[in-house]
Parts: sequence; C-alpha cells; structure tokens
Amino acid sequence: MNSKQQFIQYLTEKKKKTSYIEECAYYVDHLSAAFDTHSITPEAITDFNNRTRTWSLVALKTAYQFLDDYAKFNDAEQRSIAEAIRLGCRQIFEQTAKDEVKKRNRDILPIPANATIDPKHLDKLSNEQFVAAFSELQQLVIACYNDIEADPFAWGYPDFYATGGYNRVNDMLFALVFCGECNDSVLTINAAKFFAYTGVKRHKKLELMVSGFEKMGFSFDSFDKKSSEFSVSYPNNPKIIAVLYAYVGEIGENEKQDWRYGTAKNSYSYRFIEDASVQSHERVFLAKMDYASEALREIQIWLHAEAAKYGFVIDPDEWEEKGCMLYKKGSKRWLLVGQRDDGDVFAKAIFRDVHTNETMATLYHRFPDTFKSNCGIACGTNVKPTCTMRIEFDVDGKTHRCCAYNSFIFENPTLGDVKLIMELFKLENRIK
Repeated sequence: MNSKQQFIQYLTEKKKKTSYIEECAYYVDHLSAAFDTHSITPEAITDFNNRTRTWSLVALKTAYQFLDDYAKFNDAEQRSIAEAIRLGCRQIFEQTAKDEVKKRNRDILPIPANATIDPKHLDKLSNEQFVAAFSELQQLVIACYNDIEADPFAWGYPDFYATGGYNRVNDMLFALVFCGECNDSVLTINAAKFFAYTGVKRHKKLELMVSGFEKMGFSFDSFDKKSSEFSVSYPNNPKIIAVLYAYVGEIGENEKQDWRYGTAKNSYSYRFIEDASVQSHERVFLAKMDYASEALREIQIWLHAEAAKYGFVIDPDEWEEKGCMLYKKGSKRWLLVGQRDDGDVFAKAIFRDVHTNETMATLYHRFPDTFKSNCGIACGTNVKPTCTMRIEFDVDGKTHRCCAYNSFIFENPTLGDVKLIMELFKLENRIK
C-alpha cells in the first residue's frame, strides 16, 4: 500500500466524511508535486499554497485542514514531513498577517488638524479636542498594527488552517461599541451580546487580543464569557473612548450586522464624522476619493456633476459596484469607472447598439485591446450563433465577436476618453 492509500485509510479510520476524504486524495497529489520540486521543506508548503490561491475560501480551508491531518498522519513514521508542513504553514500565515496589517496601516489617513466635526458628536468636547483625540485614536490603531506586525501570533492571529479573521482589531473595537454604552468615557458592554456578535464569533483566542489592547493602554475589567457585563476604558486619555464611540456609532448606523465596511470605514476616515455642511459631495464619495489617484479623482468629479444633470445620484445603501462609485436613477445605472489595487484606472461598459456611431471609430483605435474578439473564451469554443450574449461588429472591415459578460474594459482612460465613452453610454442606454 503506497503512502496515499495509507493516508486515505488513516482518514477512514478517523471517521472523516467521505467528501472530505475524496478532496484529500486530490490534495495529496498537489502536495506530492510540491515536494518533488522542493524536497521535504517548508518551501514546498508555500508552493502548495500558491497552487491553491485561486480556489474559494471554502476550498482553502479544506486544503489547510488536509495539511493538518497529513502532518498528524506523518508524525510517527515521517516526522520530517510533519515538521515541514507545520513550519511552512506557520510561515505562510505569519507573513499573511504581516502583509495584512501593513496594508491596514497604510490605509489610515490622518485627520486634518482643521477638520470640522459634526456638532452631534462633540458632546462635552470642543471641536479641537475631538480632532486631537481622534488623531490619537488613529495613531493608537496604527501602534496596534505595528505591534501585530512584529508578532502576529501574540495577538492571536490565525496560525494554521484558518482562512480569514485578519480584521481582528476593528472587529473587536467596533463590537465593543455595537454591544455597549458609553458613560463618562467608559464603555460598559453586554457580555452575552458581545460574545454572540458575528464579528466576534469568527475569531479565536480573544484573550490574546485583550492582552494586546491592554499593552497598548486599554483597560478591560471583568472580560469573561461568564460575566453579565464588562467595561473598557483608556486611562491615558479617556477622550479616546468618546471619539471611538462616536465614530463607530456613526459608521455602524444601519450596518450593525455587516462587517464589510470598506477601506475608508475600516481606516477611521474622518469623513464619516465631518460636518456635512462643509462637505462638497456626499461623505461616501469624499471618503472613497480620499483613496483615489489624481486621475480617478478628476474623472469622478466630472462624472458626479454629469450624473446629477441627468438625475443620477449616489445611493447611500448601494454606493459601489465592482469597486466603482455607483450612481443610480431608479433601476438605471451610470457608467462605471474605478481603480485597481495597482492604481490603474478603468472604465466598464457594454455596447450593443452604437457600433455604427462615428465616435466608436475613435474608441476602436484608441483602445484596440478593448475590442478584441473574446466570444467563447469564458464558455468554451462551441458557442451557438444564437447566443444572446454575443456582440458582433466590424472594425476596418474585420468582424469582431465579443461577449457581453466580459463587458468592454477601457484601461487607463483619460478624462477626455471618459467623456467620449459617456456620450456613447448615454446613447446606448437612452439616457436623456
């Protein structure tokens, strides 16, 4: 019996589910290929991890469960394999955590010293006191991330086959507000509500998070699942608790069950507590544009004004689509323009009926890659001629066949390009 068969028998004896055993047989081959390339080293686990990066989170979790079980299987007979797997996994998750907190650190943009805060948040604080305390809160969170980067596992970050849970700092700080009340700069939290909260339940080793926060200056009193309530304060500057409570209470409005806050909200953007009377646009627009390149910001300011002319506005409950600012008018949607992680701007549209318009010729030659035939790429080569998603048009006497599912993506358009695309978009969608 070879090693693979022995492992399958081991899983069967452990009464693992049949579906899981079948998946593990598949993973053994991936791991064997990685070991063939790198011998039995932690680097082989990195190779295995890279082979799985395009899989879903569910598949990834199963992959790391497999690694855990395969390490246990090898503990007795092939200890070197077991040790390589565990060390490789540890290195992967340590680096993943470090990369994650580095990004979160970069995303925190300092509040301007002259920011004007919505008066409803000031309570007993002056505007200047609030801004100063909020700035200190931002620096405090940055300090937490710096400490986590130095030793992620000391803060309880995932250290084996978990596939998520890297928003531990905000999930916990936000939940303290969602599940508590603030009086005299002390948060009193309903313990049962806190430990049952979705943003808390997804994490393990919360006691390590508490230790980390206490190291940073927070004070936790009676933090225990058996307590009816516990309290949190920040003795070095009690105003920190007041501004945290104000900020999280504001961004959490109508979103208390939604942990996907977006970059700006997770990065303590002052836009959400800024006085609306001094804001030139909707706060979510300003918050998103604070992270945009100059090129995208210029385009979006023009798009915002143009959308308003035709009655399109930002829906506060659905303000983003595919990473782009979304403008709506009833069920109609405006042209999507966004920015990728590498800073490249893109515009996205579907054109079916305007290919005979003279303006299209300009776009064909300005963005030739956008209009390359791609019909059949996503669904195989045998695409029926009657496929409703096929878009067919001629460029310089040559027929192009594109798929509407892929849309037309314009890479790094200028404002002038976007204006041309917008004119065609309005014709295509009969916007008047």
